[in-house]
Amino acid sequence: MAWHISGKSTELCSCKMMCPCWLGPEGEPDQEWCSAAFGFEIENGQSDGVDLSGTRVALAADWPGNFFHGNGTGRLYLDARATKQQHTELEAIFSGKKGGMFQAVFGGVISSWRPAQVTNVDIQWGDTSSLTVGAVANAKLKALQDGTGKPTRVSGAVAHAALQIDGMQVASAKGSRWADPDMRSWDGDSGTLHSFDWSA
Repeated sequence: MAWHISGKSTELCSCKMMCPCWLGPEGEPDQEWCSAAFGFEIENGQSDGVDLSGTRVALAADWPGNFFHGNGTGRLYLDARATKQQHTELEAIFSGKKGGMFQAVFGGVISSWRPAQVTNVDIQWGDTSSLTVGAVANAKLKALQDGTGKPTRVSGAVAHAALQIDGMQVASAKGSRWADPDMRSWDGDSGTLHSFDWSA
């Protein structure tokens, strides 16, 4: 069951400015409920001998309240350009079936999973990054900066330790939309950008 993946990721949230769930279970989502989506670009990775480098995955979830309070519903979106063997390994990792961070964190806060979908998952990086997931999502994340052009970063948040990431760059995602007919439809107003390095 050994696996390792590293790369870059985006997060999109239904809250106006940085999801308060990052700061811990006391945070209250803007609309009382929370919806979020992540896009993962795996730069280097393998799972039980299957090369996962260059693959992409998106994960969306709806919660009735704060992320940490659980009882969420999730769905994985697997990039159509990956092979069936890669799809099998990616679904097992990101759903928590192969242990590691996903089992420890999402296993406790997502109680039900919709069937995974195979679709185009495209992530572009830059001052304005984008995440496109088939006909479900078209998100743009404009990285925030101070007056000198220095990135606006947050580190040391409670969820950083849980998700095993060092910190994140804050972004505006105004105008983004997530609309899966089997889940809650929502507008994304805020987002974050990060790097990851996970294994089990």
